[in-house]
Amino acid sequence: MRKLGVEQTKVLVVDDEECMREIVRQALEGVGYLVEEASDGASALAMIGQCPYDVIITDLRLPAVPGEKLLREALAIFPETIVIIMTGYGNIPTAVDAIRLGAYDFLPKPFQLDEMIMRVEKGLQDRRMKTENSMLRSELQGKYQFQNLVGQSAAMQQVCRMITLVAQKTSTILISGDTGTGKEVIARAIHYNGPRKDQPLVCVNCTAIPTNLLEDELFGHVKGAFTGAHQHRIGRFEQANRGTMFLDEVGSMPLDLQVKLLRVLQEREFQKVGGTTTVKVDVRIIAATNEDLTEKVRSGEFREDLYYRLNVIPIHVLPLRQRREDIPPLIYHFVKKFCLEQQVPQKRVSHEAMKQLVGFEWPGNVRQLENSVEMAVALSGDRELLAVTDFFPIMDREQADDRIFSNIDIPEEGVNFNTLISELERRLILQSLHACGGNKKRAASLLQLKRTTFVEKLKRMGMDVELLQ
Repeated sequence: MRKLGVEQTKVLVVDDEECMREIVRQALEGVGYLVEEASDGASALAMIGQCPYDVIITDLRLPAVPGEKLLREALAIFPETIVIIMTGYGNIPTAVDAIRLGAYDFLPKPFQLDEMIMRVEKGLQDRRMKTENSMLRSELQGKYQFQNLVGQSAAMQQVCRMITLVAQKTSTILISGDTGTGKEVIARAIHYNGPRKDQPLVCVNCTAIPTNLLEDELFGHVKGAFTGAHQHRIGRFEQANRGTMFLDEVGSMPLDLQVKLLRVLQEREFQKVGGTTTVKVDVRIIAATNEDLTEKVRSGEFREDLYYRLNVIPIHVLPLRQRREDIPPLIYHFVKKFCLEQQVPQKRVSHEAMKQLVGFEWPGNVRQLENSVEMAVALSGDRELLAVTDFFPIMDREQADDRIFSNIDIPEEGVNFNTLISELERRLILQSLHACGGNKKRAASLLQLKRTTFVEKLKRMGMDVELLQ
């Protein structure tokens, strides 16, 4: 039976016993591996020098060249080689020493052939995952290089300068700015341009996790800490050890958890839920907020001592409406990105569309702009030129809402809320009827109401429904 995906995997079996080599070779060939043999360490080294092997299964006691030297030489030539040591029970301490030298695993003789095959497959799988993680990390590092952050405004250039200054440090950072301005992108750029780039970056959105679960999510729990806690759980801070923790929307964190976070910042330690043992961690913390934390400190919703611990290095990101010169380069960036992702020829943005995009308020900032460009690329079909209508199906309603509510002004003495809402409803109904020539069905559609609901509102206003169309 031949396994899919392993036909090109080369294995070298090294043992001075021909019978052992034959048994191992047949078992591995039976599942599709390409197997070669060597009867001593010198022959094995000569073969490795000519062609690296994916897996080497070798005895420790070999003629001419001992297994430990073969291990060191093989890994020096090709560090990704999976080396599995075969050894008798009396030599297990030596095999453990071999693992310290870089061997992947060891097999005490006698062993089951199925067990050997399983360990070979696990070694190859672990190597694939390591390679994929390394590639992903490289892609992320390239993606979040500070020079790849899009923006030509003075404000954005200042953010890039701050990233270059603080990335190599370990200081705590607080990123502030409206929702959608790219605070997480900046946090990733800091992490991937710093000394911890090869360590974990763990991101937690404090508003996305229910308050009663947030402590367990951040710090983990011990077995039996509460009903259903059947085993120990590692929290996000332990996962981020030696790396970076990004706490998004930290202003929403409840006060009792703020105390534990303060301890992590001060002492680099915490206790799990239900635990008494102190857990030490080495974590750089980057926090972000779309709220005014100084105002929350004044109102008692956020601890003042925690605020100053987080705000060691502040970075503020302006909303798009205050740096409109960044909108065109962002649009070009996203058009290129989504054309590649959707596998369509590169598109251009019409002059009129660009004019309206730059003039739009973008309440959702960069995130909203990115979504709008993705929609435009999808809606444009085979057309090369992206038009206004590709971008603005949603925005027209938002701009209309802005026009409707821009005239509302609350005086110093205040207003009666119910009276104001009733008057606004009355005016909307009258304007819709006027626009539709008194046609109830069309006026209801204009206000996105059911006709029966619209008629009931007319009756409450005391209007004679029968006189209308």
